Amino acid sequence: MNKYSSEGVYSMTKRAVIFDLDGTLVNSIPFHLRIHRNVLSEFGIHFTNEFFETKCNGSKPEEFYKTIFKHYKGTSRGYKTALKQYYKERASSDVRTIKTFSGVKTMMKRLHEAGYQIAVATSSTNEYAELLLDANTIRQYVHEIVGGNEVERTKPDPHIFLLARKELGIRKADCVVVEDAINGVKAARRAKIDCLCMLTSEKREDIPEYATVVEKHSMLFDVIENM
Repeated sequence: MNKYSSEGVYSMTKRAVIFDLDGTLVNSIPFHLRIHRNVLSEFGIHFTNEFFETKCNGSKPEEFYKTIFKHYKGTSRGYKTALKQYYKERASSDVRTIKTFSGVKTMMKRLHEAGYQIAVATSSTNEYAELLLDANTIRQYVHEIVGGNEVERTKPDPHIFLLARKELGIRKADCVVVEDAINGVKAARRAKIDCLCMLTSEKREDIPEYATVVEKHSMLFDVIENM
């Protein structure tokens, strides 16, 4: 976007927004925690919210499995099969019940109408992202989706954000990442892209100083416009 300054010249600001999905646009963390708890309990593993938030939030499923079985010294044999069966029987329909946070739809529409390029960069799969965005009627605002299945390493590795920027065709300096998790903030920093962090998953005091904290989704548009 170009803004006309008081001096009578145009000044550049952000032109593209790269959103994380789970915990940033949609309130899906309780949904996934419930599924993993149900399946993992069959393997004698009972993890805490604190463990998930500090060790697993923002990671790919494969990394989550590796981390949790290593920490709890359990065997992962049969877990993926059990999890896939659970998703097959229940999650494919239940996932449509996941809703956006308050203010997200209006904010996405405003960004779209103002001419911003919008991408979603998620550790989840493209198929999952498409399903959630469609179910919440915001898919039409998103130009590119980059899923965890497209990268070898995910957050805090910066690759997923760098790939999203490349797909949008926008310079790093003209992009901003919107995240909710510490791993995502670290990934944005390593990608050298400015970052905003929503207070949906982390405590304010735990968010790295690199990110600018935004308390409500209804505030995002104005914050981005003034960057």
